[in-house]
Amino acid sequence: MRAVAASVLFLLVLGAPPALAEDLRTPSPAAKATCDCARFESVLAEARALYAGRQEGIAMPLTPVMHNHYRAQVDATFGRADCLAACPDVPETDRNRARVLLAEAGFKDASIGVAEWRARLTVVLDAMTRCLEVDPTNRMCQLWHAGSRGILARGSWNPLNIRLPSQLMSEFRSARGGAPPGRDHVDGAATRGEASMLLRVPRYAGGDVTAGRQLIEEARSAPMFGCRLANRIVLAEALGKTGDLPAARTELKAIVDAGLPACGTERYENAMSLEEAARCLARLDAAPDSDPGWDENCRRP
Repeated sequence: MRAVAASVLFLLVLGAPPALAEDLRTPSPAAKATCDCARFESVLAEARALYAGRQEGIAMPLTPVMHNHYRAQVDATFGRADCLAACPDVPETDRNRARVLLAEAGFKDASIGVAEWRARLTVVLDAMTRCLEVDPTNRMCQLWHAGSRGILARGSWNPLNIRLPSQLMSEFRSARGGAPPGRDHVDGAATRGEASMLLRVPRYAGGDVTAGRQLIEEARSAPMFGCRLANRIVLAEALGKTGDLPAARTELKAIVDAGLPACGTERYENAMSLEEAARCLARLDAAPDSDPGWDENCRRP
């Protein structure tokens, strides 16, 4: 039972699996993209522009059109970045920039289907492993390496993996690069990853809900903390898991009442988090003394 719980918890560090997400988007093409390696810099700039364009037209409530636009931009970015990362005559340090973009796109849009999402994360893990071989101190590659490694561990748990949660938390901590909690990677992504693991991993494997709450509460003072609603949901989870469900409900209600923040670049991701907060709040309203299903993004029946 311990093994099953831990393997599921790794997945939940960065979000719910595709099978748990609402099926509002069209299927994702698996065909590999082509690119002109001789134009590496310009093609990489075009891929970054595609990725930034995923946020165009995003508002609440989300619609299938918005989902599909986001999905198309992310898919195109992933394909181009994957191609650029493989350009044989481009220096490895330059290819690392394409690998980071590949990882960012590979983690987006969780409703692409379990098989393809795992396939993409396998590509991401390989790319991040190579990135760290080239540049062991690359904090972006540390971040995505820890995330992809943890998620891909799901379903392959064995007693030898007992040290994996601690290793991943250490890697998230390293990815912060010494930055105070919440002030890493623009909006505190590495802090969020470490705090989520502390909250969700069993204590015997390195979890500590009290430490997780302390970490995410320290992050609240970061200027971009509220610009990424996932941070606030982790805070609500930390409050709930340390026995303060009324405070967790208050935080969730504040998220829902405020709507999409005007700051930050992750508008679509914030919209998805806003929907998650509303689900969690509804579950707490229905059963104030019960876990609303934090570990499953409040999608538990």
